[in-house]
Amino acid sequence: MAAIDDFVNYFTAVQDSDGWSRVLDSFARFASPAPVARVLDVGCGPGALVRRFGKIVAHAEGCDSHPGMIERATDIARRQGATNTSYRVGELPRLPYDECAFDVVTATSVVFLQRDPPGALREMARVCRPGGLVAMLNPSPKMSVAAATAYVDRQGVGGFNRQSFVNWAGVAERNHRFSALRITSLFHEAGLGGIDIVEKIDGLALFAKGARLITDH
Repeated sequence: MAAIDDFVNYFTAVQDSDGWSRVLDSFARFASPAPVARVLDVGCGPGALVRRFGKIVAHAEGCDSHPGMIERATDIARRQGATNTSYRVGELPRLPYDECAFDVVTATSVVFLQRDPPGALREMARVCRPGGLVAMLNPSPKMSVAAATAYVDRQGVGGFNRQSFVNWAGVAERNHRFSALRITSLFHEAGLGGIDIVEKIDGLALFAKGARLITDH
């Protein structure tokens, strides 16, 4: 139990950190859901992005594979009075939702960890309505421990913010680092169009979004 608590506590601290809070604020503006939207955040962890969306949309939901994360997210939402948010256990590539259930589907630092990124994007698109938005945040090919260390040195970042950012870079080195070209291909494979990709954190991360295409069948 202690190890599980440490895992949940670590990611709660990451989401509450100054650096990641700014990233999540920027990503929420990038996704820019309509006030009437139903939003799903996949791999929500302790729910920081869900709570942000909950302040500006009709309903925001989060899912995560880790029951401890869902318990923590639910507890924080209750304590903060976030009444239009909800959480449940669920993970890619099989989300526990009906097709077309949401207007916006997001994932931050999730798809780059998947064994089957194309399948993950297709599943996110499946639960998004036609014309709705799928958006994700992932490390770029420029991300590495050396690059992350140089970045925090330039910015004068220390303490936990520094540690967690360099840790993220180490995870990126062991997983996928998507280029804009690869993201475009993944989105097209998932039936997403109108693709918008922007560099963040001096190009070490990429925000990407696209709309689920409306088809006749």
